[in-house]
Amino acid sequence: MANEQSGRETNAFNALKRCQKMNDTNKIRDSSSRSLACSPLSAAILKRRFLRRLIIALLTSAVAWNQFFQPVDRLDKLTLNTTIISSVIEKKKHAESDNDHKDPPSPASATRKTAVVIFTHLINAHPSLDPLMTIYNGTKRYLNGLPEKAPYFITVDGIKDIPKNMEGELFLMENQENRNKYDEYIHQLQMHFKDHDNVKILIAGKNIGLANNIRRVIDNLSPDTKYMYLFQHDLPLVREINHTDILVTAEANDKMRLVGFKGDDPIQRPCGDDIVSESGIFYRRFKLWTDRNHFARIDHYKNDILPQVTSVFPEDNMHKPTRLNCTYFAPYYYEAGKGDPYYKHTDASERYGFKLFERVKRGELAYSSLSKVNIMVMERMGVNMTELETYKSG
Repeated sequence: MANEQSGRETNAFNALKRCQKMNDTNKIRDSSSRSLACSPLSAAILKRRFLRRLIIALLTSAVAWNQFFQPVDRLDKLTLNTTIISSVIEKKKHAESDNDHKDPPSPASATRKTAVVIFTHLINAHPSLDPLMTIYNGTKRYLNGLPEKAPYFITVDGIKDIPKNMEGELFLMENQENRNKYDEYIHQLQMHFKDHDNVKILIAGKNIGLANNIRRVIDNLSPDTKYMYLFQHDLPLVREINHTDILVTAEANDKMRLVGFKGDDPIQRPCGDDIVSESGIFYRRFKLWTDRNHFARIDHYKNDILPQVTSVFPEDNMHKPTRLNCTYFAPYYYEAGKGDPYYKHTDASERYGFKLFERVKRGELAYSSLSKVNIMVMERMGVNMTELETYKSG
């Protein structure tokens, strides 16, 4: 009996294997034939097969789930770490940049807000650029807070024609030697600044004087430029000036239209009210209008000053309005005009005192070309007037 039962189980097992083999090898392609071939055990086989496939599917899904999410998690962590590291590197770069350059980069409009203008004309030192570069380098050194790429304008006035009356004509006149100096000076100037995008050189076709050169500069300014420093080529800065404070104070006080700086001479006759800036710098008005080194609003020059100017030098016309309307035209002087000078006069044009005397001695200027004012200034500055008079007949 046991042997008979065992035989039936063996036969059933072998039949199951044959059925599975036929299914696996696709020998039974018709579903009805496949059902007949496996019909004695089809329900049991399908149940086990279903369970087995379900278990395998669950295990496979679990493994896939684990493999899928773990690398993503690691990738996310790697990406996060990379982002953090990149951020740290960028912060370090900015910190190093800030250490190397104390002021952060300025927006373009802020960079152009204030222009620096340097006025030049032919002098005996030309074609050397030394007098000009003394002025230029001084602005870079002493105007604290001025953007590195602030616009610069360098004007070159034309050579004067020789007039019929030479009295008081102390500038160099048109001749071949002076023309050669002038042309070479312009060439050297253009070569030196050819790679400076923020430096513009304005050359006058003829002698037009300081006032008209100011007009030319204003015509060439960017709309973003609201203020300007005006420097003459023989008045180099020798002391620090807080440009940032001047700009911030001017922005906060519309009445601060001009800011002057103390030179060698004392400043007298204060008028109007004072301004004390947030950083404690003291500005006081004085009835002294000068076209020497100063800071100014562009619109004040355009609308209030230049319409009144008919002379070569603006100060010739501006003394009277300043006396009559001090609270409008008088400049505020930086640090109330106290302390040591902020610039010195090198007299590059050789029009005063001993330098003028030397030109007479060299025969470059006739004594008759000296005006009464020239002689008075020379005497006041200590020139030996007895020796000077020996050149009267020359």
